[in-house]
Amino acid sequence: MKKSIKKDKLNAIEKSLEILITFTNTNHELSTGEISKLTGFHKATTSRILSTLVEYGLFAHNDESRKYSLGPLAYRLGVSRVSQSIQHFVEVSSPYIDRLRDSTNESISLEVWSGTGTIACYFAESRDPLRVSMAQAEILPLHAPAGAKAILSFMHCEQVIKMLDYEFEALTENTLTSKSELLKRLEAFNRQGYATDNQELHLGIYAIGVPVFDRLSKPVAAVCMVMPATRMTPEKEAEAVKSLKRTANGISTELKSLPSASFRFDPMQRN
Repeated sequence: MKKSIKKDKLNAIEKSLEILITFTNTNHELSTGEISKLTGFHKATTSRILSTLVEYGLFAHNDESRKYSLGPLAYRLGVSRVSQSIQHFVEVSSPYIDRLRDSTNESISLEVWSGTGTIACYFAESRDPLRVSMAQAEILPLHAPAGAKAILSFMHCEQVIKMLDYEFEALTENTLTSKSELLKRLEAFNRQGYATDNQELHLGIYAIGVPVFDRLSKPVAAVCMVMPATRMTPEKEAEAVKSLKRTANGISTELKSLPSASFRFDPMQRN
């Protein structure tokens, strides 16, 4: 039997857990007032705890709606496994990802936007002995991976500049650490319709990413082909881009045909 505890006797950790549990029962953003009402905590206390949870990545704050949703760390801990929205997205997209893997024999990753980076929610691994593997639910940064850059390249410039307001870590010797140079590349990626990662995230790995758009034509995810850099040639890249664009367009068409209430990424779009 669950022991009954008065709300005013709970400590900060217990209150944080209560708030987290509240979000496992919804696929929607919630305001501070709504969370306060659902948990029974004072609004000021709720606001203070939420601020801390946002700092640690357990929650994400939407500056436009002023509401909260589960953040990237929550997904990394496995909360995304019970997210109906993410599950629905994977159900719709996985056949496309699998077919692309089968036709190219390269590893294909489906990455969703988390608000602060991308999360690999589905991965179809190549059957080639020399292949790239990736852990599902792995959180990727903004400035290096092809998927994140593909999504950023189709977002509003002001929002991109705000999101890139941090010091870029040199993950490899190829990682771009200049914000101005990255912005120039994002403009080029937008024009060509895809982004690349030439050993910027991991040495020896080359990736190409193409954005996926929702019913409002906003970039919400990316389809990425990842392979050993030694296999990449200009001819292979050209063919890969064509295949990736066909796959991404197919998934985007599926998303746009769904009713607005049946599919959404709560922690995603903030532009």
